[in-house]
Amino acid sequence: MRKNALVVAISTLAVLIAWGENVPARPQSKCSQIKYAAPDISIESYRLSRIEGQAVYASTSQKWELGIGNGICVTLFSRKSKGLVASVTTDDKGRFEFVNVPPGEYVLTAFAGDLQQIIIPVELIPARKAGKSQRLLLHLREKEDKRKSYVTPVTHLALRKELLAMIERDQKIRNEMIHSGVDHPNREILARIDMIDRRNTLRMKSIIKEYGWPGPALVGWDGTEAAFLLVQHADHRTQKELLPLMRKEYRAGILSGPNYALFIDHVLVDDGRPQVYGSRARPFDEWEMGEPRLYPIEDETNVDKRRAEVGLSSLAEYREFLKQMYHPKSK
Repeated sequence: MRKNALVVAISTLAVLIAWGENVPARPQSKCSQIKYAAPDISIESYRLSRIEGQAVYASTSQKWELGIGNGICVTLFSRKSKGLVASVTTDDKGRFEFVNVPPGEYVLTAFAGDLQQIIIPVELIPARKAGKSQRLLLHLREKEDKRKSYVTPVTHLALRKELLAMIERDQKIRNEMIHSGVDHPNREILARIDMIDRRNTLRMKSIIKEYGWPGPALVGWDGTEAAFLLVQHADHRTQKELLPLMRKEYRAGILSGPNYALFIDHVLVDDGRPQVYGSRARPFDEWEMGEPRLYPIEDETNVDKRRAEVGLSSLAEYREFLKQMYHPKSK
């Protein structure tokens, strides 16, 4: 059975959790105190049938969005009267939505602490008059960051929804495995993981053939993160076929450094070669007294330098994180 594949999947989740970071939450009362500010006249109004989206974050030291913007104040003002219409804060996944807002012209702002403020014009139109539905992806930057905060309209909401449903099934079965005991995997659960992975891989190959890599502009940040986890759980042959595409997306700044590191290490280890970034752990029954064991690493002396270049923590921190996540009682 695919016991080793299970460990790869769980190690992948551990790395994703380890480097993820959140913007601190901001009290709702503070959101209602935000004042109207006029958007730049050069910004074209976003025409939407629903005002919803997600906020993501990258600090000045990060090249990619690696954090979810939770607790971000998102406010809506009437463009005509400049009065406050509604305010919400993003949830623990960075999502926001305005409900029961009548059609009209508004100004949307997004703000939290030391982050640059996003101010954009939004036109809410009836669903029957709208074309293809879109949602907003808010890219937030710190005030001292020379890169500016910006907004991406997400265009393929149906595909995003499908990817999120696929990853929900993927994660549900893997959580069952964790709860049943990772040291002695349940064969029935392993068989179900194998079936789900095969089905998801076929669908991902079809999606990539039709659209190319599903990036944030197509399916949003959460959609593209879901897509990455799904291909990370694909078979080795499929991953080798995708490696040129993943390398291209990484160089273009679309695929994040941590995701690229996870993917290339996965392919290298399955090829029987040393990994580059040290993200791949051995099966749990090969750990020693709860201490993680990793597959061989090329030029391990300089691995932390390479890890830093792609936005990963040090190897020592990663080992400790794995140990605490899967063997918290070990000394």
